[in-house]
Parts: sequence; C-alpha cells; structure tokens
Amino acid sequence: MKSDPINKGIDEKLFKKGIAINKNTPYHRLLGMNLSMVDKGIAELTAVVREEHENPAGNAHGGMIFSLFDTALGMAIGTLGSYKITSLDADINFIAPAKPGDTIKVTAKVVHLGKSTAVAEGQAYNQDGKLLAVCRETFFNLGSIGK
Repeated sequence: MKSDPINKGIDEKLFKKGIAINKNTPYHRLLGMNLSMVDKGIAELTAVVREEHENPAGNAHGGMIFSLFDTALGMAIGTLGSYKITSLDADINFIAPAKPGDTIKVTAKVVHLGKSTAVAEGQAYNQDGKLLAVCRETFFNLGSIGK
C-alpha cells in the first residue's frame, strides 16, 4: 500500500509541486511511480514491478528502471528550486534483476547544480535492500521557471 510522501525539509510549495507532478504525469502513473520522500537535493521514488514491465527474460525491463532513475534524479534537482531541465547524458549500471512483484526504491541525490548543467546520481534497491542498479545523469539547466 502506498503511503503519503514525506517532506524532510524543502519549501512546502516545491513539495506540493513535486507531488502534483508525480500524481498528474501519465507516464508516472503508467509505471506506478510514487514519490515517497524529499529533502534538499534528495528524492526517493518507489514502484512495484508488474507483469507489463517485464522484458523477455521475465525481469523488469531496463527502460522501466531507467525511467525511475530519470524521474527521481530530476525530482531531486526540483527540490532545490523550480528549474527547467532536460536530460543530456546518463550512465546506468544494472547489477541485479528485479522480478515482478518486487518493490524498487530509487534514492537520488544532486551532486552539482550550476548555471548550465546539473548532475545527480542514484541507487535502486529492491524490498530486501539488494542493490539493483546505479545511475548518474547530467541535465541541461534551462533556468528557473518564471524567469
């Protein structure tokens, strides 16, 4: 059962914006992504692997896991302000498979936020704490929304 996201210290307006984005983005709903926690420069998402997320080998498709990373890493940047960002580059290492029924938790952290780029990294774990994948992504910073 999904629980309400936890705000560990970001501006309430940004917190509500993150919840609304997660709730109202059709792709997030398609994959069953749920924002679970945010702090300054940090975001955590969860999703349960469903049959429709499987690859031909019966594991969670790598694209599904990358989508969780891409969203969590972007949301971590969003905890620091209303930035317009787009992905430039990503590096992901798959370490262990996730199976249907597994709950994947992605924890993301911003490591750089500059005028033109932002970099975030994260880890994906299953419900047993087993490391599934790690990812580092560079984003192009288009600036603050409203400027």
